[in-house]
Amino acid sequence: MKRPQSISVIFTIVILAVALMGFKTEPVLQSQTFESKENMSDQTVLGRELFGMWVKKDDPKKIILFRPNYTMAEKVKGKIEEYKWSVKKGEKLEVCIGDTDCIPYEITDSTLSLFMNNERVVYVKPRQE
Repeated sequence: MKRPQSISVIFTIVILAVALMGFKTEPVLQSQTFESKENMSDQTVLGRELFGMWVKKDDPKKIILFRPNYTMAEKVKGKIEEYKWSVKKGEKLEVCIGDTDCIPYEITDSTLSLFMNNERVVYVKPRQE
């Protein structure tokens, strides 16, 4: 009776070994993984900090809204204009809105500063109530 059990155990081990050897792995170099993540983050995250609504600090009736689909709405005196926008990464971060030149900007969690015509224009995030 012991002989058939040992044959079945050996047979099961051989089948298991053959099945596990069928999986092929290829080594992944650390540099390859890092490069792909770096490129992906530049493409997907660039400009993400701009998403949302911003209200001009000294003129609360002027509102800009940066959407994740890279369209922007600007509301001034009840009139709404739509534009495409993108971010240009260089020495300084710049936002390009519509067909205009790119505008340098600085951003924190609650303020957005645009530098237009040698002037700093400050926008703030509205309070969530």
